[in-house]
Amino acid sequence: MFPPLGIASLASQLHQVGIDAHVFDCTFSNLESLISELQSFNPSIVGVYSMASMSKNAFQVAAGVRENLPACLLIAGGPLPTLYPDQYLGPFDVVFKGEADLALPKFCIDVDKFEYPRKEFTKLDLSTYDGIQVHAKDHLIDIPPVHHSEKTIQTFPVPFRNEFNDSAYQEFWTYKNGTRTTSLITTFGCPYSCDFCSKPVWGNAFRRRNLDMVFNEIVDVSKRGYDTLWIADDNFTLDPAFLQEFCLRMKGHELKWSCLSRVSGLNLETTKMMKDAGCRMVYLGLESGCEDTLRLMKKRASLWDGIRAIELFRKADIEVAGFFIVGYPGETIPSVEDTFKFALTQPFSEISFNVPYPLPGSELYGKVEDIAAGEDWTEENEVKFLYQTEFDPIWLKSRIHQTMDEFARIQKSSNSLLSSDKVKTYESDLE
Repeated sequence: MFPPLGIASLASQLHQVGIDAHVFDCTFSNLESLISELQSFNPSIVGVYSMASMSKNAFQVAAGVRENLPACLLIAGGPLPTLYPDQYLGPFDVVFKGEADLALPKFCIDVDKFEYPRKEFTKLDLSTYDGIQVHAKDHLIDIPPVHHSEKTIQTFPVPFRNEFNDSAYQEFWTYKNGTRTTSLITTFGCPYSCDFCSKPVWGNAFRRRNLDMVFNEIVDVSKRGYDTLWIADDNFTLDPAFLQEFCLRMKGHELKWSCLSRVSGLNLETTKMMKDAGCRMVYLGLESGCEDTLRLMKKRASLWDGIRAIELFRKADIEVAGFFIVGYPGETIPSVEDTFKFALTQPFSEISFNVPYPLPGSELYGKVEDIAAGEDWTEENEVKFLYQTEFDPIWLKSRIHQTMDEFARIQKSSNSLLSSDKVKTYESDLE
């Protein structure tokens, strides 16, 4: 449960150009109170972010705004509007696809000149706004989205966090794991093409933020009372030089942090630097304990890469969590069992299992049939197929629960560390 940093980043961009932008974070709210707050603010434009598992809420917000603020210009953005703009045009007046950091503020400045923005915005030359899609003057205007250069991204301001409910987020995390955690993003984009992944907004180009801006944000977060960072980058450890500079600058800050990491490109010097800089846990998207399944998923990483990464982090005294997907299309029951076995024979502090989620825009989405359109996952680690599968969901759910129970038993009896003998036994089996 983290604040919506994309919305906060757009708010900062809008403030820089003189637009009175207010952030409505609905994490601890409901539709009724949101509409009441919007009516009090009385905006001329409302922008709504929408992604997988949030689409129903986005359309409910749009309907509530349309009913109670009929003159308001409604804009949709985020992953799903980028992929399916036609589904959002109608409930919304305008869609901005992809990275709207610069196009949206420019559009808002121009619309702000009109007394009735919703009625008059089509007077603008809409072809000048990157990523816009809109029905105007009896035809469709569809401008391709852009991916900003790293040089441009490094000029972007720190996300505007002033209107987040810090105390509520901190209360949630204190209850969950005894920390006061918030999220941070330092890089954008991913050069890999995993079969199950969708990245319609940031795309393939890997780009780094300005570390001066990142550490201004870290200082701000610390002043707000947070003590732990979740670095939410897809590829935080991808660039060793960037990672090492971050670690050097993080020394002296009392914040602890955790992050995602790929299993490749690591060495012991780097993992020890991460530990010295406050890293307490790394989450690895290992996905499977079977080489054949990893190839199905197009992971571009081997099982041995994963084992080596686990070893490097554990040698640096950093805890490791493993993410796994079971029941993948084309997978077999023996390969699923290999994943359960692998998860129980490595020195993990946490593990989690999910069934494949066919994200719109992913290759997986095009491979499966009878997808339950509009169906969202509503619970953490929910075991629910959204498409027709050859696996028995009841059996798979049972095996996940059995494996999690066994993992809990092992953790309790071994003080969160598996014996080296057990790890060696598994490696011998693979050989």
